[in-house]
Amino acid sequence: MKNGKLNFLKKIFFKDELKKIEQLKEETKRLKKENKKLKLLNDSKDELISAISHEFKNPISIINGYIETILTNDLPPDTNKKFLEKIEKNTSRLSELIDRLYLITKLENKKVKINFTRFDICKITQELIDGFDTKRIKLNCTETIIYADKTLIQIVIYNLISNAVKYSKKTITININDNFEIIDNGIGIDKKDLDLIKQKFYRIAKNDWDNSLGLGLSIVEKILKIHKTSLQIESEKGKGSRFYFNITSLKDKESQQQ
Repeated sequence: MKNGKLNFLKKIFFKDELKKIEQLKEETKRLKKENKKLKLLNDSKDELISAISHEFKNPISIINGYIETILTNDLPPDTNKKFLEKIEKNTSRLSELIDRLYLITKLENKKVKINFTRFDICKITQELIDGFDTKRIKLNCTETIIYADKTLIQIVIYNLISNAVKYSKKTITININDNFEIIDNGIGIDKKDLDLIKQKFYRIAKNDWDNSLGLGLSIVEKILKIHKTSLQIESEKGKGSRFYFNITSLKDKESQQQ
């Protein structure tokens, strides 16, 4: 009883002090949360700087190596041409990386101008396939008109084909009906990576420069979200992958415009 009475008296006589203590506790909790957020932001910033440094350093070193060899040696014309082609290839990759960083920033800040038009998704897919130096890609499709942003959908398809070509040495099949799907028989994706590979800067192969900071699938996901659809992935390690997204709503939108 004495303890109960004592606590009661404390509440009466030290009401303001107790209130201040509670306020300080709440403020301390808030500051801890803010510090945690700042730490996460700093970690993300450090990871980004480290990733970009790594991605740029490798091709720049290759370019410098070829340039130095050309400048310090009297090379045959064929060798010179071969080295210049290597330089061009690596500068193109750097340019692509910069473009991807710029695009993902614009998509995140919703600064991309969307221009919906009607076009044949089969036709633009074939045009993109023709741009790849391989005969391993098979397209199964008849004319399929959709209503979407043509440029953004081209970026989606290019990224998906590029990934398939990069990670599979076997036949790649693209089917277009209610879904746009691309199936490869490549290295596949581990289950632990499936839920993560669409995240920005997530790279399965940490030392693979061609993975372009893991931006490809993140860009795909954001573009498809604009079109009210999403990227689905089915994969098994060592057996290949299936990437697909539904285009039914895009065909419906087109028909509604007519």
